[in-house]
Amino acid sequence: MKKNSSLSSYMKGFRFRLYLISTATIALLTAAFASIYVITEMNGYRSTLEREGRLLATILAQNARLPLFAENREALSLLASSTARHPSILFVSISNADGKLLTEASNRKADVGDAIDMDIPITSPGAVMSPDAVLLGRAPVDDKRVIGHVHLRLDTSGVREQLKNLLVASLAIGTLFWINVSLLCYQILKRVTYSFKKLLHGIEEIGSGHLSTRVELEGDDELARAANAINAMAASLELRELENLSLQEELLKAMKLEVQEEKKRVMARLIQTNKMTSLGLLLSSMAHEINNPNASIRFSGHMISKIWADVVPVLDRVREEEGDFYLGGVPFQTARTALSDNAVKIVENSERIARVVQGLREYGVGDGSRVRPDFNVNDAVSAALSVLACQMKQNIQLRTSLGSDLPSISGSQQQIEQVLINLIMNAMQALPNACGEVDVTTRYERGSDEVLVEVKDTGAGISPDIMERLFEPFFSTKLDRGGSGLGLYISQFIVAEHGGRLLLSSEPGKGTLARLVIPVKSAPKSLGEVVAAQDEQHAANPVH
Repeated sequence: MKKNSSLSSYMKGFRFRLYLISTATIALLTAAFASIYVITEMNGYRSTLEREGRLLATILAQNARLPLFAENREALSLLASSTARHPSILFVSISNADGKLLTEASNRKADVGDAIDMDIPITSPGAVMSPDAVLLGRAPVDDKRVIGHVHLRLDTSGVREQLKNLLVASLAIGTLFWINVSLLCYQILKRVTYSFKKLLHGIEEIGSGHLSTRVELEGDDELARAANAINAMAASLELRELENLSLQEELLKAMKLEVQEEKKRVMARLIQTNKMTSLGLLLSSMAHEINNPNASIRFSGHMISKIWADVVPVLDRVREEEGDFYLGGVPFQTARTALSDNAVKIVENSERIARVVQGLREYGVGDGSRVRPDFNVNDAVSAALSVLACQMKQNIQLRTSLGSDLPSISGSQQQIEQVLINLIMNAMQALPNACGEVDVTTRYERGSDEVLVEVKDTGAGISPDIMERLFEPFFSTKLDRGGSGLGLYISQFIVAEHGGRLLLSSEPGKGTLARLVIPVKSAPKSLGEVVAAQDEQHAANPVH
């Protein structure tokens, strides 16, 4: 029972289907090549036999010319007998111009079913042509000069014997070739599918949470490189998960003991690990699962546009000649524009998906600690909105007003993106019943040489008692919905590290305004300066 189950599972497997396809293809190709070879050889053998018979008949016609004039039957008989002794000749006859048989000779008594009959005219000396010319079919024949005919019957039994030998040899060689190539294909498929199976098993193990699993594949092919990439991803995720657990424990200990130096060290590392742990596993599979089919969709959209552009002129002529008609239940005049527009929408939406995925990858795997001297805040806003595109509700109106004269600043674009994502997400979550407006504005304050980013919502607002605690770690009004209480706390830490300020103002019933202020010429501070400035700002004026 177990053997039957294993056999049934093997026959349903990808390897067995590939093996059947490959062996069937090889068998068909082998049969086709063998058939072509046999047909070619047989045609060549038959053509050679015909040329040989035509040459013998031509020589006999030229030699029989004088005896035919003299009506020397004895000489004609001698010539016919001499020609009939050739192995490929079954029957020879010579007749005059009136068709009267003068002589005949036979090589064998038994008649064969398949033979080639050949008739060569005997002409007067004035029409003498070389045997080569007659053999190649370039000899003109004047009926007035024809004085007789030579008739030959060629034996084709050799052709049948040759065909039989060729078939046996081709069958033997083709079968041997098919068996060897099939065995070779099986070994190759076994190697390839084994690697696929091992790679898939490793991915399933890692996806189920066993981050210590490693895929061991030798070689330097695509599968081996994919396995190495998966192993590196699993090791990175495992390390980051361990770091996240360790950092959370250290952070809780630091907050309870209020050890300043411990808090500075943990916060610097928590910024990146908190983001990477939450998104790493999702982004590792999204690139393959979304980008590959999305590329196929985009390519199909382009192909539909090109094909439709070529078809429309033909259909227009049909409409002019035969009147309007329907395509898919829609009049052609309507479908003509609708199909073109839909093809464009396919490409546009596919490109939009690609941009969203790229934004997620840059957010999840980018080097958030890297400082750039030419960082533009508008780029960070666009990247943050791309990441949050999937969070947009139908009843939420997101409006942006990005300043065109913003100067570049020094800092980490990835960290500023993290701050903006937190602020915009908080604004959307503050809207009652996910219905309202969120405005994102950027501008440059020339007087203070600062770049401002404002996120304003039309939500219910925040009460004063909650406003006083918004920047406290682990304080959140959304703990029951998965909030950690670290979003604004980490955001304030990042902004202070860039020498800026994070200001909040709100009135109950009128919404909330979050203002991010970053100086243009200020370089990021050290961790000690950041923590000290953050504590001083929080103690003196926690909410603005």
